Amino acid sequence: MEIGTRRPLGEILLELGVVDKGQLRLGLVHHHEVRVPLGRALVSEGVCTEADVLRGLAVQFDVDAVDLDRHPLDRSLTALVPARVARQYGVVPLGLEQREDREVLHLAVPAPLSLDAVDDVRAVSGKARVEPHLASDSALSRALSALYGIRETEEAPQEQRRPAVPSPPLMLYGWPPVTAVLISRSLARSGITSRVATPLEVLHTRANDVVLAPLQAMEGLLAGEVHIEGSLIVHGTSDDEGFERARKLGARGFLANPRDQELLLRAVRRLRPDAGSEPPSWQGHS
Repeated sequence: MEIGTRRPLGEILLELGVVDKGQLRLGLVHHHEVRVPLGRALVSEGVCTEADVLRGLAVQFDVDAVDLDRHPLDRSLTALVPARVARQYGVVPLGLEQREDREVLHLAVPAPLSLDAVDDVRAVSGKARVEPHLASDSALSRALSALYGIRETEEAPQEQRRPAVPSPPLMLYGWPPVTAVLISRSLARSGITSRVATPLEVLHTRANDVVLAPLQAMEGLLAGEVHIEGSLIVHGTSDDEGFERARKLGARGFLANPRDQELLLRAVRRLRPDAGSEPPSWQGHS
């Protein structure tokens, strides 16, 4: 999948007949002015329901959706997905299925899909196959509360809090010049600085560095034998092969379309929760 080939959510919702062009325009205005995901903006404007948005997201990510409010929760599955992992990624175990010679763990996840979440659940559960299903944020919050007692408003314990430390610019590696400029501008609109990095700089990253690169470029640089110290977000095809290749590189984030600002920001903020918390003072609304 090439840069920009992921279909926009608005286009999908139009095709599904969930919204018309006027309603989509209203949602886009809300999306840009309030800086919330388009789906949430459409729901806030009363244009469509969370279930409608979830249908669109399922098409966009080519993953099945699940109505978590109607799905029975199994407390025994919390032994496979501990509260620490469920809280970190906002995921909920759905069930186990025997498929041929292996057990498949079905997992409710928020959009966009997190390679880190699926990989970590696979590791802690011991299940070789973890199959993600998209669920709405509100349904996931209710399920996390019911299964684990995790509340959305919970705050980290005082001893776990750390003083804010300025983060270095996000490192862009292996992109065509025009694409690098577009990604950099997209990040800048949310107050996140970035810069183009050399191969040597990527190889010598530190723990607080984040690198965004095409999957193929990183495979060429690391030759499948080296893992960088910094966190890696890669762009590749959203299939099993793409996920597996990213996992071998030690990637902690996966994007099918890094020019989708909403998905890009979510991936960056998973690794840097304080990144771009506010737009810069000079930035106007687009």
